[in-house]
Amino acid sequence: MLYLVLKLILRTGLWVFFRRFVVRNRHLMPGRGPLLVVANHPNTFMDPIVIASLLPQQVYFIAKSTVFNSPFRKWLLHRMNLIPIHRREDMSGLLLDNEATFSASYQALAERKTLLIFPEGTSFSERRLRKIKTGTARMALGAVDNTADAASLQILPVGLNYSDPTRFRSDVFVNVGKPIDVAPYLDRYKQDSVGTVNELTDVIRQQLEKLIVVTPSDDEDTLVRQIEQVYKERLAEQTPIEAPRHVRDFLLTRALVKSLGYFIERQPQRVERFREKMRSYNQQLQELDLQHLPSIEENNVLLRQSLIRTLLLALTVPLYLYGLINNYLAYIIPSRVADALTEEKEFRAPIMLSVGIFSFPVLYAIQAIALWQLQPDKTYLLLYLLSLPVSGFFTLRYWNTLLRVREHWLLLQLFLNSSPVAEDLKRQRQEIVDELDQARVEYLRLQANGQNVG
Repeated sequence: MLYLVLKLILRTGLWVFFRRFVVRNRHLMPGRGPLLVVANHPNTFMDPIVIASLLPQQVYFIAKSTVFNSPFRKWLLHRMNLIPIHRREDMSGLLLDNEATFSASYQALAERKTLLIFPEGTSFSERRLRKIKTGTARMALGAVDNTADAASLQILPVGLNYSDPTRFRSDVFVNVGKPIDVAPYLDRYKQDSVGTVNELTDVIRQQLEKLIVVTPSDDEDTLVRQIEQVYKERLAEQTPIEAPRHVRDFLLTRALVKSLGYFIERQPQRVERFREKMRSYNQQLQELDLQHLPSIEENNVLLRQSLIRTLLLALTVPLYLYGLINNYLAYIIPSRVADALTEEKEFRAPIMLSVGIFSFPVLYAIQAIALWQLQPDKTYLLLYLLSLPVSGFFTLRYWNTLLRVREHWLLLQLFLNSSPVAEDLKRQRQEIVDELDQARVEYLRLQANGQNVG
C-alpha cells in the first residue's frame, strides 16, 4: 500500500517537475518479471523514480547499503522495496559480503518480480557511461542457474537522457532498449563463469551506450553543446529524419559526437582552433547576457514576435501576479531546501521533487483554509483550488516567455542600432556555421567512400 501511494504521488510530481517527459519504445518494457532493469545513473534518486513510474508492476531497487544507516530507515526502505548492496568504495579495507543481497535477489526473481539496478554503481551527471560493474551480470546468471523459476529472466536496458538534470521544468528522454535474454548464456556460464560474466557485462554496456549520448570528456561535451546551440537546427534541415522531434534530436546529437570524435582523432589542431572560436564567441554572448544569436531567417521574424509577445505579456500581467502570489512559496521552498541541504548538483532535482510533493498540497491547503475563513462558500473554494495549479503553470510559462522576450529586445537593440558588436558577432557566427558546413561535407564524403569514420 505504501509503495502504491508513493508511486501515485511521485507520478504526479514528475508530471509537474518535467516540462517534457518522453519515452521511446515503451512497448518493449515487459509488464511482469522475472525482469532485471539496468540503466545509466545521471540523476541520483530521480532515476529510479522515473523508471519505476513507467512500469505497471512493483519494482524492487538495489540500493547502496549506506542509506540503510538507522533502524527506522532500514524498516522504511525495506517496505519501499529497497534491497541493500555493499559497494567497495563504501567499505574501504573491509571484506565485501553481498551473499544476503544476492540471495534476496534470486528469491525475488524466482517469484517473477522486477529488480532495478544501476550497474555503474554511482551517479554522475556527465553525458557518459562509467565502467559497468560485473555484479549485474553475476546476479542475472546466478538467478537463472540457481532456480528454474527464473529461467525466463530478461535484462531490460534503459537509457536516461536529461536536458538538464538539476533544473526544474527541464526535459527527460527515456530510451528503452530491446530486452536481453539471459538463458542463452547459461551453458557457457557453467563452463566458464568469469568469462561469461564479463561477456554479458560487455553486452549490457554496449546496449546502454546505444541508448544515451556518450561524450568522452567534459571538454568534448561542452563543445558538442555549443555546436548544438549554433548548428543543430540547420543540421536538422539538411538531415531529414522520419522520427519524432525528441528522437531526431537524440540521433543528431549522437551523430555530432561521433563526427567530432573523428576530427579530434585525425585533425586535433583544427578542432582546437575551432574550440577557441566557439569559446570566444560564447564568452561575448555571455557578456551581453545572451543565450544565442539568431540566424538571418530568425531575424526576419524576431521583431514581429517580440511585439506580439510583449503585448500579450502586458495584457496578462494581472494573471501572472495572481499566479505568482498564490504559488510563490510552493515553488521557492523546494529550491531553498535544496540549496540548504546540498552543494552537489546531482542531488538538487530529487530533493526539489521530494520537497515539492509536500510543499504544494500543504501550502494549497493552508491557502484554501484561509479563503474559507474569509469566504465560507463551497463554489468559491472549488474555483480557487482549481485555479492554483493552473495559475502556477501559467506563471512559469509567463516568466520563461518574459526572459525570451527580454533577450529578443536586447538582440534587436544591437541589430537596429547597427552596433559594431552585433556585426562582429554575426561575422563570427557565420564563420562558425561555414566551418561546420565544410566539416559536415568532408565527413559525409568519407562515409560515402566507405572509409572508417568512427
